[in-house]
Amino acid sequence: MFPFALALTTFTLLSCTSAHLAINDPAPLHYNELGGADFYSPPLKDDGSDYPCKGYHLTDWGAPVAQWPAGGAENRIDLLGVAAHNGGSCQASISYDAGRTFKVLKSFIGDCPRGAVENTLYTTEQTFDFPIPANAPRGSALFAWTWFTVTGFRQMYMNCAHVEIAGGGGEAGWPAGMPDMFIGEINQCKTQEFGSLYFPDPGSVVQFSGKPNWVNAGPIGVCNIPPDVPPNALMPGRKAKMVRMLKRGVEVVKGAFGRGV
Repeated sequence: MFPFALALTTFTLLSCTSAHLAINDPAPLHYNELGGADFYSPPLKDDGSDYPCKGYHLTDWGAPVAQWPAGGAENRIDLLGVAAHNGGSCQASISYDAGRTFKVLKSFIGDCPRGAVENTLYTTEQTFDFPIPANAPRGSALFAWTWFTVTGFRQMYMNCAHVEIAGGGGEAGWPAGMPDMFIGEINQCKTQEFGSLYFPDPGSVVQFSGKPNWVNAGPIGVCNIPPDVPPNALMPGRKAKMVRMLKRGVEVVKGAFGRGV
C-alpha cells in the first residue's frame, strides 16, 4: 500500500473510532483499561446486545469514580468528542439495581452537545448539571448518560459510570414519579432525523436549549409513551407544549421555547 493511501486509511479508521462523544468525567466503567474516550464513543449495537452500558455493567465496577450529594445539589458530567451530528437530546439517569432499570434525573432536549454545527463543536463548554433527588438511596449506583443525535444514523449512545450517592433521605418514596430512561433505536421505538428528540416522558427536570426542530421531535414506532401524552402532542404548538409540561410539574428553563411564548 502506498504511504499516502496508508496514511489516509489510518486517518479514516481513527476518525471512525473517535468520531463521537463520550463521558470524560466521571470516567465510564473500565474507561482507562479500555482506551478512554475513543473506545467509548461508538453507539450501542443495533440489536441491543450490549445494552445497557456496552455490557460493562456485568463486570467488576471497581471503586466509585465520583461522589454526588443528594438533595438539590447540582452534580455534573463533562463530555469529550469530535463529531457532534448537529447536537441532539440527552438524558442523565441512575440505576440502583445494577442496570436493570434506569430512572431519569434530568432531560436535555436540544443543544446536547452545545454549539454543534454539523460535526463541529464551536464551544468547549460541555459540562451538564443535574440534581440528585433528596430521597435518593445512599450508596453505590450506576449512572447513565444517553444521547440521540439530530443527524446521522439512528443510533443510541450510552455511557455508564460507577458513582456513590452521599447523604440522601433513604429509600422512602423512591423512585415515585420518576420516569424510566428513554430507550430507542435498539428496539422498535425509533427517532426521526433532523429533529431534536422530544422525550415522551422527560421527567420533572427538563432543560430546553438551542433551537430544536419540533417537526421531527417525537419518536415513532412501539414506544413507551405515557397515556397522558398523546402522540400529536409532541408535534406543533410551542405554547401549548409549555402549558402541558407545566401542568405535569415539569421544570422548564426560562427562555427555552424562544420569543413569543
